[in-house]
Amino acid sequence: MDIDDTASYVQGDTVGIGSCFNEDGSINVDKYRLYAEQEDALLDLEESELQTLYQEEEEAEGNITMSLDDETRTTTTTATGRRKRRCKSIKPYYFDDEGNKIVLQPKQTIWYIMYVVSPTLDCQKFNHKFRRRFRMPYQQFLRMVDWSEDAQVFQRWRSKDAVGNSSSPLELMILGALRYLGRGLTFDDLEEYTAINEETHRQFFHVFITWGQDWLFPKFVRMPTTAAEYKAHQGEFNVAGLPGAGFSTDATNVIMWRCSHNLRQSNMGFKQSTPARTYNLTANHRHRILYTTRGHPSRWNDKTLAHFDEFMTGLHDGTILQDVTFHLFSWEGEVGKSSLEATKYSGAWGLVDNGYHKWACTQAPAKFNLLRSEERLSQWIESMRKDVECTFGILKGRWRILKTGIRLDGPEAADKTWLTCCALHNMLLECDGLDEWNGSVGENDVVEMRRHAPFAIQRLADDQLMSFGSRDHEQQCVMEEQQRRAVNRQRGQLQEEEDGVGEIAQESDDHLSGRAQQLAIDGSVRVNSLTYDDFRNRLVEHFDIQFRRHRVRWPERQRQQQQQQSTN
Repeated sequence: MDIDDTASYVQGDTVGIGSCFNEDGSINVDKYRLYAEQEDALLDLEESELQTLYQEEEEAEGNITMSLDDETRTTTTTATGRRKRRCKSIKPYYFDDEGNKIVLQPKQTIWYIMYVVSPTLDCQKFNHKFRRRFRMPYQQFLRMVDWSEDAQVFQRWRSKDAVGNSSSPLELMILGALRYLGRGLTFDDLEEYTAINEETHRQFFHVFITWGQDWLFPKFVRMPTTAAEYKAHQGEFNVAGLPGAGFSTDATNVIMWRCSHNLRQSNMGFKQSTPARTYNLTANHRHRILYTTRGHPSRWNDKTLAHFDEFMTGLHDGTILQDVTFHLFSWEGEVGKSSLEATKYSGAWGLVDNGYHKWACTQAPAKFNLLRSEERLSQWIESMRKDVECTFGILKGRWRILKTGIRLDGPEAADKTWLTCCALHNMLLECDGLDEWNGSVGENDVVEMRRHAPFAIQRLADDQLMSFGSRDHEQQCVMEEQQRRAVNRQRGQLQEEEDGVGEIAQESDDHLSGRAQQLAIDGSVRVNSLTYDDFRNRLVEHFDIQFRRHRVRWPERQRQQQQQQSTN
């Protein structure tokens, strides 16, 4: 029925809903059918009138509506004939010389012109600003672009679509990912800088951190498993009087904002009120990351994390770095007067805090010390252990997303982000030449110690420093050694002689702990076969000997020599 028939039908006799019932309460089928046809006719008339009004409004608007870009507004027609409108993403515009509004393309943005088309590399200020904005030198950024062009995962951004349109420039996508990691921005901020949709940036970032986990991380973060690989990390610890050591380990938390409800309680730690992931990290003295675990719930403590750390469990179980050898000195007789004896040990060890297991391969600063030699070693270990704490500070200062929190869905994305940041950290150390350096410090004189020595030695009085190595100092050390043996006797570490007189037998260090030491094939003592206290006592004695011989030095980079070489 057309509009005219509908209007005449409606203007005729109308049937109400009340007239559809008979006197006995039953429904009159014929009258109800007329009532339903009448209602349908009214609805058709309303839709026809509304559609007519829409057409008149569009004709009155003329070309104003049609001049809008298709990306801004689209119209669709439903089955009933109504037109619906929905808004899409708004792209940035600019006005040409004639005043026409033109869509800004990604290759017309400031980022693309400054950093891709015409970078001013001869300007030192440009290089400094680029490094500050994107956390790496420009030449290293170009290397990353070359690596990504060879990667299969970025094939989408190197090809064209079905109609021949080019994809978003890969250089801009990488710059956006670096800015997102370095300053903790949102993808909407990247859309303002690059004129690329925020959803495109989000999809690229997930591909980028997956590539960082699968390709960058194995390339720049390499766990040492042999003595040849471990030797490059021992130099600073050997200078510091800690032979065999080469790393320090600790854990840190990273906030995870987009955590699902079923994982929230397990990822709630005791130090913060937000869900977080915890990572156990191992670094050397030059702040190079040797190994890091994947993320675990922040509720876990250090002892639990150690069991999921492949590097720490490998040292404890004796599966890695057992070919590392070193020597510890000990007195053959009276302390300070007898000759020295060097004992060969095999196996690596490192520095941790007191939250970890009491393993021989993980030495921590003691909370309570009875002897000055023990206190000196504890404070020295506490100073050397700050390497991993400084590494955390550098990581979270350079990649602010680790400081402000990760705003990606799920713990898997958070773990990929962490591994990518660790890989970029080591990459920048190699790029800046800070990965390998040889340190040098002065001897144990007063002026040099006041300048470079840690708190463990700076707290000594001047008269103690002046009498260092003298006969009075040796007699004091003998008294300290006698006190140490008395303490060991109280702890039950020495055994009484069988005659019951009460004299203490001069047991060898092999029996101090009540655990028989194991020897390797070359006759060296295996570190992981000793108890924590046994190996600790041997370290105390060795460090005290080296301290008397002026062999304890703090590693330091030769800054003056480097500056002279750069000027020449």
